[in-house]
Amino acid sequence: MKIFSAPLQGYTDCAWRNIHSRVFAGTIDCYYAPFLRLEKGAFRNKDLRDITPEANSSYRLVPQVMACPREHFSVLVEKVASMGYREIDINMGCPFPPVVKRHCGAGVLPYPEEVKAMLAVLCEYPDVAFSIKMRLGVENCEEWRTLMPIIAAVNPVHVSLHPRTARQQYGGEINMEQFGRFYDEAPFPVVYNGDLRTGDDITSVSTRYPRLCAMMIGRGLLYNPALAYSGNDARHKIMVMHRLLFEYYRNHLCGDAHLLAKMKSLWEYFLAETGDRKCRKKILKSSSIEKYNAAVEEFWHSLNND
Repeated sequence: MKIFSAPLQGYTDCAWRNIHSRVFAGTIDCYYAPFLRLEKGAFRNKDLRDITPEANSSYRLVPQVMACPREHFSVLVEKVASMGYREIDINMGCPFPPVVKRHCGAGVLPYPEEVKAMLAVLCEYPDVAFSIKMRLGVENCEEWRTLMPIIAAVNPVHVSLHPRTARQQYGGEINMEQFGRFYDEAPFPVVYNGDLRTGDDITSVSTRYPRLCAMMIGRGLLYNPALAYSGNDARHKIMVMHRLLFEYYRNHLCGDAHLLAKMKSLWEYFLAETGDRKCRKKILKSSSIEKYNAAVEEFWHSLNND
């Protein structure tokens, strides 16, 4: 079963992808970049730097663009295609209310005519393959039904489905009943995405749905970067990944405060269900790099004593 790394804004940036692919080489078949979007009609330079081919040459990267009104969507697709990419993922799953309110991301799901107009842009790029990442709907978990023939008409490489509505965001129960219906009815390859936190989760879903094209893991890889790794030195590799991320951000961010904020944000997920909780709290509350490093060392020690 192929394993894809899902895009997560603020986390799976170019540095994270490069370091993860280096430390856990061969475990991920494809990394998906966080969605490219227009902000006040323009691209953010840091978003474009994140997907430059030169900075992502050591692994397979598929850039993602935000589903949005046709005129903006066309600009996004043209930009990514002009960078030389021949596969682009379309984000129809972002559940954050300000995005949904603008009929972007998952917000486009209840509007089939808008989806049809947006996807019509794809026929202008016959040499580019497209995939889609989506949810069941915004409010209604069966909104996908109306979209199925519209999506099938553009012949996607695959569709990754997160079996929640946008209203649920990342909470509440995933709807495996609706996922099963989508899986059974889809005339295109399907990728499963959602709540894959352990090896048993991956095995369970792949066994239940043997025709899946791949499994896409998002927060699971932030919790445990070794989730798709089968070696017996996983803990050591996780420590190496942390060290390399720290060194990279120390050399590229502006000052200790910025570095500390970045590293602490990673620990919101990083090994959240292992180690000593008091040590984790020390990491998250550390007020200096010295205190941060001391708390991290204490955390590693707590892991070794498990």
